[in-house]
Amino acid sequence: MITRILVPTDFSEVANNALTYALTLASTCNASIDVLHVKQAPLSDPLFPMETYQMYVDAMNAAEVEGVEKLKQTILANASVPYAIHSVMGFVSDQILAFASEHDTDLVVMGTTGASGLTEILVGSNTASLIGKCEIPVLVVPAGYKYNGVSQVLYSTDYNEPEFPAISRLMYFVELFNAKLTILHVKTEFDNYFNAENNFFNKNKDHISFDYELINVKSNDVMSTINSYLEDYQPELIVLAKHNRSFFDKIFHRSLSKQMAYHTKIPLLVLHK
Repeated sequence: MITRILVPTDFSEVANNALTYALTLASTCNASIDVLHVKQAPLSDPLFPMETYQMYVDAMNAAEVEGVEKLKQTILANASVPYAIHSVMGFVSDQILAFASEHDTDLVVMGTTGASGLTEILVGSNTASLIGKCEIPVLVVPAGYKYNGVSQVLYSTDYNEPEFPAISRLMYFVELFNAKLTILHVKTEFDNYFNAENNFFNKNKDHISFDYELINVKSNDVMSTINSYLEDYQPELIVLAKHNRSFFDKIFHRSLSKQMAYHTKIPLLVLHK
């Protein structure tokens, strides 16, 4: 059950769009909103003039005051759910994680710009960093995406880790929106290392009470295959479950959930397995 949603903001259009989405979602599930602004702490350098440092801090504080006031006059002006605005200083992903833990957050909603190549390392890096560390659900909202309800949900799974923790959270969203669920498994060469047929859904099909369509397709290009099904099914939400990756797996295999956070054109919900 979602009763408290955290929305980090830097007052950009991308963050504002995510906040707008979160407000509608909060209204649907009767949740409250915490808006969190993280001020990046300037690096300490003994050679840095104190006057210049203070000018930076003053400018940062003034920008925050202006940003908060603008949110109150625009996006939050007609909010139909309870909300609170918070301010902290530090590293963005660390402060978000700390706040979420201290305030019993059920869901983090963040915006992403989408990028490719070298740019993706720099743009949206806070979102990707959060996905890698966060153990509560993270909902990534692409720039410009407008909430129009959720009638179709696509869940992409690899079968090779326990599904139940992610599935139980997934079903909350499916039932919340009364949406149709499609489960997609992209069969790659890694399927050769475990018994993919002995998966959660096949083992529990007689006990699963919700309706779903299970699709298995063979391909070594997971991203392209998922994107192809997104085009065909036109869901309003894609869901991925995050792995607990080993050290070498982290080095040699890029996280699919992080890749999707950069490239998704529809909201992406990342769950923890």
